[in-house]
Formats: sequence, structure tokens, C-alpha cells
Amino acid sequence: MHTNKRKKHHIYPNATTTTTTITPRMMTATTTTRSASLTSARIQRCERRRRRTTRIASTTENNNNNNNNNRQRRKDAFITKRDVLKMTAATISLLSFQQQARAADEKEGVSIAEEYTIEEEEEDEPAIVMRDIRTVLITGCNHGIGLDAATKMFAKNDLKVILACRTLAKAKEAKSEILEAIAQEGGRVNDPSLLVPAECDLADLESIKTFTTTLKDEPIDILCLNAGVQYSGSKEVNRTRDGFEISMGTDHLGHFYLTNLLLKNVENAAITSTLKPRIVVTASEVHDPESPGGKIGRGAGLGNFEGIQENGAEFELMDGSEFDADKAYKDSKLANILFANELNRRLRLADSQINVVSFGPGLITRSNFFQHQNPVFTKVFDFAANDLFHVAETVSGGGDCLIKMALDPELENKTGIYYNNDLGGDTGHIFHEAKTSKESMDMNEAKELWTWSEALIGEEFEVYI
Repeated sequence: MHTNKRKKHHIYPNATTTTTTITPRMMTATTTTRSASLTSARIQRCERRRRRTTRIASTTENNNNNNNNNRQRRKDAFITKRDVLKMTAATISLLSFQQQARAADEKEGVSIAEEYTIEEEEEDEPAIVMRDIRTVLITGCNHGIGLDAATKMFAKNDLKVILACRTLAKAKEAKSEILEAIAQEGGRVNDPSLLVPAECDLADLESIKTFTTTLKDEPIDILCLNAGVQYSGSKEVNRTRDGFEISMGTDHLGHFYLTNLLLKNVENAAITSTLKPRIVVTASEVHDPESPGGKIGRGAGLGNFEGIQENGAEFELMDGSEFDADKAYKDSKLANILFANELNRRLRLADSQINVVSFGPGLITRSNFFQHQNPVFTKVFDFAANDLFHVAETVSGGGDCLIKMALDPELENKTGIYYNNDLGGDTGHIFHEAKTSKESMDMNEAKELWTWSEALIGEEFEVYI
């Protein structure tokens, strides 16, 4: 298990605080400016006195004889010369003060012009330009409800959609399928370049790191944590590249790492959009041992994390019990909701604009989600769920659930909520806000899971400030 800590990631960039200190030089400059202003005032008074005297002289000239006129002209000439001398002396004094101030500034290596330029640059902040196109990032979007949701989202022509798949080849294939599906429906894509294929293997921490680095500071308005794997029926423990049990390692730890690396991108999206950023977590009702799906087989439960305490990154199940691939998947969905709750709590402490929501899309059998199970079992289960008992949801219906959680304006001011796709309603299913399991609401367990997840990954993430 890696224990060395890497660089901490903060949701907010470092803020720069500018402090102005009054120095002796600034005091001198202030005095010099005041003196110059007084000198300028004297010049103006002298000029007004000269003009007033001239007007008096002009009036006298019309009323007096020639001798008086000559005598007044000599007086006017004398006053004019005197005022000119005063103005000249004042001008010289002003220039002297300016030269002294400039010399003092240049002696300290800062010119007056430079000082004014710095002040103007600090005041001229760039205008914030609101974006017309928002960005959605979806994991697990080359099949199932992820592909369906990505297709419907991109068909709107008002979103940029990043297709984060396990390999770049799968992502490119998903892009082709999406464009073809839109064309078959008679739709038109204005800008295909806004559908971006990308490689992000959630079973490989290095791949996740590389992917997030390529995004740089790009705003992410909606982050959909949709990818999931399960090996129900498998007797052996399948593991990620970093050695974690694959269901927990991909469904929870991979998304945990991805989210923390992209939090700054998601938070920054609020600056240039009128809508709040949103993080959507695809969970499942099987996280709850009391739900119809959760009752089948062993129920979800993380215990006191004995498996991690005893075996570190090589744990099989987090509670330390005997391995069961079906329980491992249920545990990963419980971890999804615990993570969403703890993330939401931390973001509220940070006064963040990001909303966090999670949901269960229902039982969806007709996708390749069950590809690792016994083919005979899969066919029988699919027939029973869809044709016999009519309890399964379609891929399109599940995709609509994801779209609602990501884009529905009704959820603009809601956070920390869970929606579930239950049986009922006119269509056979009703998607509504619901309660989660008792264990998923344990905030102490959510905090512990966060801490253990950091320890397994080898990084700490301070979401709050």
C-alpha cells in the first residue's frame, strides 16, 4: 500500500492578497504633490488679478484724458510685468518640485510613469465572458445508459460532451455510433468536434491522472460518474492495475480519484455560466439490503473496514468477510452513495456552487453490463425480468434517468439527494426522490470511507478550506 502523500489538491486556486504599505517615499511624494497644487493655485490667482486689473484699466481709459491714459498704461505695463515675474517664479518652483520627486523615485528604481502603469494594470481586470456551450463529461459511455444519455444530450446541439472510456478506441467507436444514431433520427449535428472521445481507464490510477492533465483548466459543468463493472458469479478476485478488487476499485476508487482531480474544473464552470455545476453519481438500489434487488444474496455492508485494515490494498471485501463477487458490486454501490454524501458535506463547508446528486436507474438487463456472467444465466434472467415479470427497465429509460439528474432545471437548487427508478406509474416505472439505506446515511462511516480511500490511493484531498 502506498503511504507517501502527493501534492494536495484544493478546490479553489490560491488567492493573492495585495497589501499597500505607506512608505516615507510615498509621504514625500504626497507632500510634493500638495506643494505643486498650491503653487498652481497661486499662478491662477495671479492671472485672475491681472485680468481684473486690465478690465479696470480699460474702463478708466474711456473716462480719463490722454495723460491719465498714458499714466494708466504705464501702470498696467508695470503690473503685467510683475505678474509675469510671479508666474515665472511659480512655474520654476513647480518644475523644481517635480524634478525632485522624479529623482527620488528613480533613485529607488521606480519611475512615476511605472507606478501609474502598475496601478492601471491592477484595476483593469478582464471581463468575464459567459459561455453559450456547457460541457458534460460522462464515464462509461460506450454502451448502456451512458451511450444512450450521451446520444440524447449531444443531439440537443447546446452541449459539449466528453466521452471518457476505458480506451481511446472505444471512445472513438462511441462517437461514431452517436453521430450515426442522430443522423438516423433525422437530426443534424452543428459541430461534431464538440463530441470529444477520450481515454480514461478507471481501473488504472495513472490513466486517470493522465486524462485529467489533458483537460487543464477546462470548465466541466456536469460530471457524470456513470461507469461500473461487476463480475457476479465469479469465484476469483479480479483486480485493477493498482491491485484493488475490481468492482470497488473501478466503481468507487476510480471515480473518487477522478472527481477530486477535476473538482477545480467543475467549480470553475460556475464562473462563466448562469447554472450551477453538477456531479451525478450512478448508484443502484442494490446498495440497500432491504430493497428488492439488495435482498437477493448477501447484502451490502462495509463493516469497520476490517478488510483494508488487515490486507491494505489487497483487500477482497472491505468488511473483511469471505469474497463474493455479487456482494463486492453491491458494496461498491453503497460506497458510491457514501462518497456522494461526504463530498456534498465537504462542498457545503467550502461554500461551493457544486451540487451533488445520485440515483439508481433500475434493473437494466439488455446491455453488456452482465457480460462477465454465465451466458445461460444471463439469458434466463433477462427473459424473466423483461418478459415474465416485467420488472426490468429499458436502456433508453435508464438513459432518461441519467439525463434528468444531469440537466433537469428542477434540480438546480437541490443537492445531496437520491432518486430511484421504482416499479409503478403509467409506464411501469416511476423515477422519484427516495431515501437510501440506513448505512449509507451514516456520516461517520462516510468520513471513514473518504479517509481509507485517500490511504489506498496515496493522496489527500482537502475539499474544504
